Amino acid sequence: MSRHDETNSIASRRVARRSPTNLVRLAMLAVSGTLCVATADAQTLPGAGETGGPVKGLTHQEYRLFLKGRKVFDRDFDVSRGLGTPELNADSCRACHEDPVLGGAGGLELNVSRFANDNGGLGPFTNLPGGQAVSKLRPTPEDTRENYPVGNADPLTNADVFEQRQTPIAFGIGAIQTIPAEVILANADPDDLNGDGIKGVARILTIAGNQEVGRFGWKAQVPLVRDFARDAMGGENGITTPDDGRGFAFVSDADAVPDPELSQPDLDALIFFLENLAPPKPALLGGPLVQQGRALFKELRCDRCHIPSLQGSEGKVDLFSDLLLHDVMGPTFRGMSEPGAPSGMFRTPPLWGVKDTAPYMHDGRASTLTDAILAHKGEAEFSSNGFAALTEDAKLALLAFLADH
Repeated sequence: MSRHDETNSIASRRVARRSPTNLVRLAMLAVSGTLCVATADAQTLPGAGETGGPVKGLTHQEYRLFLKGRKVFDRDFDVSRGLGTPELNADSCRACHEDPVLGGAGGLELNVSRFANDNGGLGPFTNLPGGQAVSKLRPTPEDTRENYPVGNADPLTNADVFEQRQTPIAFGIGAIQTIPAEVILANADPDDLNGDGIKGVARILTIAGNQEVGRFGWKAQVPLVRDFARDAMGGENGITTPDDGRGFAFVSDADAVPDPELSQPDLDALIFFLENLAPPKPALLGGPLVQQGRALFKELRCDRCHIPSLQGSEGKVDLFSDLLLHDVMGPTFRGMSEPGAPSGMFRTPPLWGVKDTAPYMHDGRASTLTDAILAHKGEAEFSSNGFAALTEDAKLALLAFLADH
Protein backbone atom coordinates (compact mmCIF):
# COMPACT_ATOMS: atom_id res chain seq x y z
CA MET A 1 0.00 0.00 0.00
CA SER A 2 1.17 3.50 -0.68
CA ARG A 3 2.65 5.08 2.44
CA HIS A 4 0.62 7.99 3.66
CA ASP A 5 0.06 10.36 6.54
CA GLU A 6 -2.04 8.61 9.20
CA THR A 7 -4.18 11.73 9.56
CA ASN A 8 -5.76 11.07 6.18
CA SER A 9 -9.18 9.46 6.24
CA ILE A 10 -9.51 5.80 5.31
CA ALA A 11 -11.33 6.72 2.14
CA SER A 12 -8.34 8.69 0.91
CA ARG A 13 -6.18 5.56 1.01
CA ARG A 14 -7.52 4.20 -2.22
CA VAL A 15 -4.83 4.06 -4.90
CA ALA A 16 -5.85 3.56 -8.52
CA ARG A 17 -3.39 1.54 -10.56
CA ARG A 18 -3.95 1.47 -14.31
CA SER A 19 -1.83 -0.16 -16.96
CA PRO A 20 -1.95 1.10 -20.55
CA THR A 21 -1.28 -2.45 -21.72
CA ASN A 22 -4.52 -3.82 -20.31
CA LEU A 23 -6.69 -2.77 -23.26
CA VAL A 24 -4.37 -4.61 -25.61
CA ARG A 25 -4.38 -7.63 -23.32
CA LEU A 26 -8.16 -7.64 -23.16
CA ALA A 27 -8.41 -7.49 -26.93
CA MET A 28 -6.08 -10.47 -27.19
CA LEU A 29 -8.15 -12.38 -24.65
CA ALA A 30 -11.30 -11.66 -26.60
CA VAL A 31 -9.76 -12.96 -29.82
CA SER A 32 -8.53 -16.09 -28.05
CA GLY A 33 -12.01 -16.80 -26.72
CA THR A 34 -10.77 -16.67 -23.12
CA LEU A 35 -12.32 -14.67 -20.30
CA CYS A 36 -13.00 -11.12 -21.45
CA VAL A 37 -15.52 -8.64 -20.15
CA ALA A 38 -15.27 -5.15 -21.64
CA THR A 39 -15.82 -3.08 -18.52
CA ALA A 40 -13.95 -0.35 -16.72
CA ASP A 41 -13.13 -2.90 -14.01
CA ALA A 42 -11.51 -5.24 -16.51
CA GLN A 43 -9.45 -2.40 -17.95
CA THR A 44 -7.71 -1.86 -14.59
CA LEU A 45 -7.31 -5.54 -13.80
CA PRO A 46 -4.00 -7.40 -14.24
CA GLY A 47 -4.16 -10.13 -16.86
CA ALA A 48 -4.83 -13.81 -16.24
CA GLY A 49 -1.93 -15.37 -14.37
CA GLU A 50 -0.43 -12.03 -13.36
CA THR A 51 -0.11 -10.84 -9.79
CA GLY A 52 -3.48 -9.42 -8.73
CA GLY A 53 -5.27 -10.96 -11.71
CA PRO A 54 -7.31 -14.13 -12.00
CA VAL A 55 -5.90 -17.60 -12.47
CA LYS A 56 -5.77 -18.78 -16.04
CA GLY A 57 -8.58 -20.76 -17.59
CA LEU A 58 -11.69 -19.08 -16.17
CA THR A 59 -14.75 -19.19 -18.36
CA HIS A 60 -16.62 -16.05 -19.36
CA GLN A 61 -19.20 -16.64 -16.61
CA GLU A 62 -16.54 -17.37 -14.00
CA TYR A 63 -14.67 -14.22 -14.95
CA ARG A 64 -17.80 -12.15 -14.41
CA LEU A 65 -18.14 -13.70 -10.94
CA PHE A 66 -14.47 -12.95 -10.28
CA LEU A 67 -15.05 -9.29 -11.19
CA LYS A 68 -18.10 -9.16 -8.94
CA GLY A 69 -16.06 -10.55 -6.04
CA ARG A 70 -13.31 -8.06 -6.76
CA LYS A 71 -15.86 -5.26 -6.43
CA VAL A 72 -16.89 -6.59 -3.01
CA PHE A 73 -13.21 -6.75 -2.00
CA ASP A 74 -12.83 -3.14 -3.19
CA ARG A 75 -16.09 -1.90 -1.66
CA ASP A 76 -15.95 1.04 0.72
CA PHE A 77 -18.31 0.13 3.55
CA ASP A 78 -19.78 2.83 5.74
CA VAL A 79 -21.99 2.95 8.83
CA SER A 80 -25.16 2.69 6.73
CA ARG A 81 -23.87 -0.66 5.40
CA GLY A 82 -22.99 -1.95 8.86
CA LEU A 83 -19.36 -0.86 9.12
CA GLY A 84 -17.85 -1.49 12.53
CA THR A 85 -19.71 -2.28 15.72
CA PRO A 86 -18.42 -0.53 17.57
CA GLU A 87 -14.96 -0.53 16.01
CA LEU A 88 -13.00 -1.82 13.02
CA ASN A 89 -9.57 -2.10 11.41
CA ALA A 90 -10.48 -0.81 7.95
CA ASP A 91 -13.45 0.23 5.82
CA SER A 92 -12.80 -2.33 3.07
CA CYS A 93 -10.72 -5.39 2.27
CA ARG A 94 -8.70 -3.29 -0.15
CA ALA A 95 -7.83 -0.74 2.53
CA CYS A 96 -5.30 -3.19 3.99
CA HIS A 97 -4.62 -5.40 0.96
CA GLU A 98 -3.35 -3.36 -2.00
CA ASP A 99 0.44 -3.44 -2.10
CA PRO A 100 1.73 -3.86 -4.81
CA VAL A 101 -1.78 -4.24 -6.30
CA LEU A 102 -5.25 -4.98 -4.97
CA GLY A 103 -5.11 -8.23 -3.01
CA GLY A 104 -1.60 -7.59 -1.73
CA ALA A 105 -0.10 -6.66 1.62
CA GLY A 106 -0.24 -3.49 3.75
CA GLY A 107 2.19 -1.07 5.32
CA LEU A 108 3.16 -0.62 8.96
CA GLU A 109 0.45 1.99 9.42
CA LEU A 110 -2.08 -0.79 8.88
CA ASN A 111 -0.72 -3.11 11.57
CA VAL A 112 -3.33 -4.43 13.97
CA SER A 113 -2.58 -4.44 17.71
CA ARG A 114 -3.12 -7.37 20.06
CA PHE A 115 -3.00 -7.27 23.85
CA ALA A 116 -3.05 -9.83 26.66
CA ASN A 117 -1.59 -10.52 30.10
CA ASP A 118 1.17 -13.03 30.80
CA ASN A 119 2.09 -11.96 34.35
CA GLY A 120 5.24 -10.19 33.30
CA GLY A 121 6.36 -13.13 31.21
CA LEU A 122 6.06 -15.61 34.05
CA GLY A 123 2.65 -16.88 32.94
CA PRO A 124 0.03 -18.02 32.71
CA PHE A 125 -1.02 -16.33 29.48
CA THR A 126 -4.49 -14.83 29.85
CA ASN A 127 -6.74 -13.25 27.24
CA LEU A 128 -8.39 -9.99 28.20
CA PRO A 129 -12.19 -9.73 28.21
CA GLY A 130 -13.34 -9.71 24.61
CA GLY A 131 -10.23 -11.48 23.34
CA GLN A 132 -6.79 -10.39 22.17
CA ALA A 133 -7.60 -8.07 19.30
CA VAL A 134 -8.39 -4.41 19.81
CA SER A 135 -9.80 -2.79 16.71
CA LYS A 136 -7.59 -0.17 15.12
CA LEU A 137 -10.16 2.34 13.96
CA ARG A 138 -13.64 3.56 14.71
CA PRO A 139 -16.22 3.95 11.96
CA THR A 140 -16.70 7.32 10.35
CA PRO A 141 -17.91 9.94 11.08
CA GLU A 142 -16.90 9.40 14.72
CA ASP A 143 -13.19 8.88 14.14
CA THR A 144 -10.72 7.64 11.55
CA ARG A 145 -7.54 7.85 13.59
CA GLU A 146 -5.75 5.06 15.42
CA ASN A 147 -7.25 5.30 18.88
CA TYR A 148 -8.14 2.82 21.59
CA PRO A 149 -11.09 2.96 23.99
CA VAL A 150 -10.70 5.15 27.06
CA GLY A 151 -11.52 4.71 30.73
CA ASN A 152 -12.26 1.32 32.22
CA ALA A 153 -12.62 -0.26 28.79
CA ASP A 154 -8.99 0.47 27.95
CA PRO A 155 -7.27 -2.90 27.43
CA LEU A 156 -3.91 -1.33 28.24
CA THR A 157 -5.04 -1.01 31.85
CA ASN A 158 -4.74 -4.76 32.38
CA ALA A 159 -2.43 -5.78 29.54
CA ASP A 160 1.27 -6.41 29.99
CA VAL A 161 2.10 -8.09 26.69
CA PHE A 162 1.63 -6.48 23.30
CA GLU A 163 2.03 -7.67 19.72
CA GLN A 164 1.36 -6.19 16.31
CA ARG A 165 0.29 -8.11 13.20
CA GLN A 166 1.24 -7.27 9.64
CA THR A 167 -1.17 -7.62 6.69
CA PRO A 168 -0.23 -10.64 4.52
CA ILE A 169 -0.93 -11.00 0.81
CA ALA A 170 -4.05 -12.79 -0.42
CA PHE A 171 -2.50 -13.79 -3.76
CA GLY A 172 -2.56 -17.51 -4.41
CA ILE A 173 -4.54 -18.52 -1.34
CA GLY A 174 -6.87 -20.58 -3.52
CA ALA A 175 -3.87 -22.60 -4.70
CA ILE A 176 -2.75 -23.07 -1.09
CA GLN A 177 -6.22 -24.38 -0.25
CA THR A 178 -5.70 -27.24 -2.73
CA ILE A 179 -2.80 -28.62 -0.64
CA PRO A 180 -4.24 -31.65 1.20
CA ALA A 181 -3.89 -31.92 4.97
CA GLU A 182 -1.83 -35.09 4.62
CA VAL A 183 0.79 -33.23 2.57
CA ILE A 184 1.14 -30.61 5.31
CA LEU A 185 1.22 -33.23 8.06
CA ALA A 186 3.91 -35.23 6.24
CA ASN A 187 6.43 -32.43 6.88
CA ALA A 188 5.59 -31.97 10.55
CA ASP A 189 8.24 -33.00 13.08
CA PRO A 190 6.98 -31.73 16.44
CA ASP A 191 9.51 -33.81 18.42
CA ASP A 192 12.47 -33.10 16.10
CA LEU A 193 12.95 -36.80 15.46
CA ASN A 194 15.49 -36.11 12.72
CA GLY A 195 17.60 -33.99 15.08
CA ASP A 196 18.02 -30.98 12.79
CA GLY A 197 16.73 -28.51 15.38
CA ILE A 198 13.64 -27.75 13.28
CA LYS A 199 10.34 -29.05 14.62
CA GLY A 200 7.39 -27.86 12.56
CA VAL A 201 3.95 -28.24 14.10
CA ALA A 202 0.68 -28.48 12.19
CA ARG A 203 -2.09 -26.33 13.63
CA ILE A 204 -4.98 -28.70 14.33
CA LEU A 205 -8.33 -26.93 14.69
CA THR A 206 -11.69 -28.29 15.75
CA ILE A 207 -14.26 -27.01 13.27
CA ALA A 208 -17.90 -28.03 13.68
CA GLY A 209 -16.79 -31.06 15.67
CA ASN A 210 -14.15 -32.19 13.17
CA GLN A 211 -10.39 -31.78 13.21
CA GLU A 212 -8.88 -29.76 10.35
CA VAL A 213 -5.43 -28.43 9.53
CA GLY A 214 -4.95 -24.65 9.52
CA ARG A 215 -3.45 -23.07 6.42
CA PHE A 216 -3.97 -19.31 6.69
CA GLY A 217 -3.12 -16.58 9.17
CA TRP A 218 0.05 -15.85 11.12
CA LYS A 219 -0.75 -18.71 13.48
CA ALA A 220 -2.41 -20.95 10.88
CA GLN A 221 -5.70 -20.35 12.64
CA VAL A 222 -7.88 -20.56 9.51
CA PRO A 223 -8.32 -23.73 7.41
CA LEU A 224 -10.21 -22.59 4.30
CA VAL A 225 -10.63 -19.52 2.11
CA ARG A 226 -14.33 -19.28 2.90
CA ASP A 227 -13.44 -19.18 6.61
CA PHE A 228 -10.87 -16.46 5.90
CA ALA A 229 -13.48 -14.37 4.04
CA ARG A 230 -16.03 -14.57 6.84
CA ASP A 231 -13.50 -14.04 9.62
CA ALA A 232 -11.87 -11.03 7.95
CA MET A 233 -15.14 -9.41 6.95
CA GLY A 234 -16.28 -9.51 10.57
CA GLY A 235 -13.02 -8.98 12.40
CA GLU A 236 -11.55 -6.29 10.16
CA ASN A 237 -14.66 -4.44 8.94
CA GLY A 238 -17.32 -5.32 11.50
CA ILE A 239 -19.55 -6.67 8.72
CA THR A 240 -21.84 -9.58 9.54
CA THR A 241 -22.11 -12.45 7.05
CA PRO A 242 -24.31 -15.51 6.51
CA ASP A 243 -23.37 -18.35 8.83
CA ASP A 244 -22.23 -21.73 7.53
CA GLY A 245 -21.87 -23.36 10.94
CA ARG A 246 -18.05 -23.34 10.95
CA GLY A 247 -17.64 -20.61 13.58
CA PHE A 248 -15.85 -17.93 11.56
CA ALA A 249 -18.78 -15.68 10.65
CA PHE A 250 -19.88 -12.65 12.63
CA VAL A 251 -23.59 -13.43 12.38
CA SER A 252 -25.02 -10.47 14.30
CA ASP A 253 -24.04 -7.19 15.91
CA ALA A 254 -25.61 -4.32 17.80
CA ASP A 255 -26.09 -1.76 15.04
CA ALA A 256 -29.35 -0.89 13.27
CA VAL A 257 -28.40 -2.52 9.95
CA PRO A 258 -30.21 -5.83 9.37
CA ASP A 259 -28.02 -8.94 9.57
CA PRO A 260 -26.36 -10.36 7.60
CA GLU A 261 -24.91 -7.09 6.34
CA LEU A 262 -23.22 -8.83 3.41
CA SER A 263 -25.58 -10.89 1.25
CA GLN A 264 -24.95 -14.52 0.41
CA PRO A 265 -24.44 -13.78 -3.33
CA ASP A 266 -21.89 -11.05 -2.51
CA LEU A 267 -20.13 -13.34 -0.03
CA ASP A 268 -20.04 -16.16 -2.60
CA ALA A 269 -18.54 -13.79 -5.15
CA LEU A 270 -15.92 -12.57 -2.66
CA ILE A 271 -14.92 -16.14 -1.85
CA PHE A 272 -14.70 -16.99 -5.57
CA PHE A 273 -12.49 -13.95 -6.13
CA LEU A 274 -10.14 -14.94 -3.33
CA GLU A 275 -10.02 -18.57 -4.42
CA ASN A 276 -9.11 -17.55 -7.95
CA LEU A 277 -6.57 -14.78 -7.29
CA ALA A 278 -3.46 -15.87 -9.18
CA PRO A 279 -0.30 -16.57 -7.17
CA PRO A 280 2.38 -13.85 -7.37
CA LYS A 281 4.10 -13.93 -10.73
CA PRO A 282 7.81 -14.71 -10.27
CA ALA A 283 10.46 -12.81 -12.18
CA LEU A 284 12.35 -16.01 -13.08
CA LEU A 285 15.29 -14.09 -14.50
CA GLY A 286 17.68 -16.84 -13.56
CA GLY A 287 21.37 -16.43 -14.26
CA PRO A 288 24.51 -17.44 -12.34
CA LEU A 289 23.84 -15.11 -9.39
CA VAL A 290 20.34 -16.52 -8.85
CA GLN A 291 21.66 -20.07 -9.19
CA GLN A 292 24.30 -19.34 -6.56
CA GLY A 293 21.57 -17.94 -4.31
CA ARG A 294 19.46 -21.04 -4.82
CA ALA A 295 22.37 -23.22 -3.63
CA LEU A 296 22.89 -20.99 -0.58
CA PHE A 297 19.16 -21.12 0.22
CA LYS A 298 19.51 -24.89 0.52
CA GLU A 299 22.92 -24.80 2.23
CA LEU A 300 21.59 -22.49 4.95
CA ARG A 301 18.63 -24.84 5.43
CA CYS A 302 16.12 -22.12 4.56
CA ASP A 303 14.31 -24.74 2.48
CA ARG A 304 13.55 -26.87 5.56
CA CYS A 305 10.70 -24.49 6.45
CA HIS A 306 10.35 -22.52 3.23
CA ILE A 307 9.80 -25.66 1.15
CA PRO A 308 9.83 -24.50 -2.49
CA SER A 309 6.80 -26.56 -3.61
CA LEU A 310 4.00 -28.58 -2.05
CA GLN A 311 1.78 -30.88 -4.06
CA GLY A 312 -1.78 -29.64 -4.40
CA SER A 313 -4.75 -31.48 -5.82
CA GLU A 314 -4.43 -29.47 -9.03
CA GLY A 315 -0.63 -29.53 -9.35
CA LYS A 316 2.46 -28.17 -7.65
CA VAL A 317 2.08 -25.04 -5.54
CA ASP A 318 5.35 -23.07 -5.55
CA LEU A 319 4.69 -21.19 -2.34
CA PHE A 320 8.03 -21.63 -0.45
CA SER A 321 6.36 -22.66 2.81
CA ASP A 322 5.55 -25.80 4.75
CA LEU A 323 2.44 -24.14 6.28
CA LEU A 324 3.63 -25.36 9.69
CA LEU A 325 4.17 -23.47 12.92
CA HIS A 326 7.76 -22.83 13.99
CA ASP A 327 9.43 -21.01 16.85
CA VAL A 328 11.27 -18.32 14.92
CA MET A 329 11.45 -15.69 17.66
CA GLY A 330 13.54 -17.40 20.35
CA PRO A 331 13.01 -18.02 24.09
CA THR A 332 12.95 -14.36 25.17
CA PHE A 333 10.05 -13.36 22.90
CA ARG A 334 6.74 -12.48 24.54
CA GLY A 335 3.64 -12.38 22.39
CA MET A 336 0.20 -13.78 21.80
CA SER A 337 -0.58 -17.39 22.60
CA GLU A 338 -3.40 -19.52 21.23
CA PRO A 339 -4.35 -23.16 21.81
CA GLY A 340 -1.88 -25.15 19.70
CA ALA A 341 0.12 -22.03 18.81
CA PRO A 342 2.14 -20.70 21.77
CA SER A 343 3.93 -17.36 21.92
CA GLY A 344 6.65 -17.09 19.28
CA MET A 345 5.16 -19.83 17.11
CA PHE A 346 4.20 -18.62 13.64
CA ARG A 347 3.23 -20.26 10.37
CA THR A 348 6.01 -20.18 7.80
CA PRO A 349 4.94 -17.31 5.51
CA PRO A 350 5.06 -18.16 1.78
CA LEU A 351 7.94 -16.42 0.02
CA TRP A 352 6.28 -16.08 -3.36
CA GLY A 353 6.00 -12.38 -4.17
CA VAL A 354 8.32 -11.56 -1.26
CA LYS A 355 10.22 -8.91 -3.20
CA ASP A 356 7.10 -6.71 -3.38
CA THR A 357 5.69 -7.10 0.12
CA ALA A 358 7.99 -5.33 2.59
CA PRO A 359 8.00 -4.90 5.56
CA TYR A 360 8.50 -8.45 6.84
CA MET A 361 7.95 -10.73 9.85
CA HIS A 362 4.66 -11.03 11.71
CA ASP A 363 4.78 -7.44 12.97
CA GLY A 364 6.68 -5.76 10.15
CA ARG A 365 9.80 -5.32 12.28
CA ALA A 366 12.06 -6.00 9.27
CA SER A 367 12.08 -3.34 6.57
CA THR A 368 14.32 -5.31 4.19
CA LEU A 369 14.90 -8.96 3.32
CA THR A 370 18.31 -8.74 4.98
CA ASP A 371 16.67 -7.48 8.18
CA ALA A 372 14.11 -10.28 7.97
CA ILE A 373 16.71 -13.03 7.65
CA LEU A 374 18.76 -11.64 10.54
CA ALA A 375 15.61 -11.36 12.70
CA HIS A 376 15.05 -15.13 12.56
CA LYS A 377 15.78 -16.77 15.91
CA GLY A 378 14.85 -20.04 17.58
CA GLU A 379 14.57 -22.86 15.07
CA ALA A 380 15.89 -20.57 12.32
CA GLU A 381 18.98 -19.34 14.13
CA PHE A 382 21.26 -21.64 12.12
CA SER A 383 20.05 -19.95 8.95
CA SER A 384 20.28 -16.38 10.23
CA ASN A 385 23.74 -16.93 11.72
CA GLY A 386 24.88 -18.59 8.51
CA PHE A 387 23.62 -15.65 6.46
CA ALA A 388 25.39 -13.18 8.73
CA ALA A 389 28.66 -15.03 8.16
CA LEU A 390 28.43 -14.92 4.35
CA THR A 391 30.54 -12.61 2.25
CA GLU A 392 28.75 -9.57 0.88
CA ASP A 393 28.75 -11.11 -2.61
CA ALA A 394 27.17 -14.30 -1.29
CA LYS A 395 24.51 -12.31 0.57
CA LEU A 396 23.67 -10.50 -2.67
CA ALA A 397 23.31 -13.86 -4.43
CA LEU A 398 20.83 -15.15 -1.85
CA LEU A 399 18.87 -11.90 -2.02
CA ALA A 400 18.86 -12.13 -5.82
CA PHE A 401 17.37 -15.62 -5.56
CA LEU A 402 14.62 -14.35 -3.25
CA ALA A 403 13.94 -11.37 -5.50
CA ASP A 404 13.51 -13.78 -8.41
CA HIS A 405 10.42 -15.16 -6.66
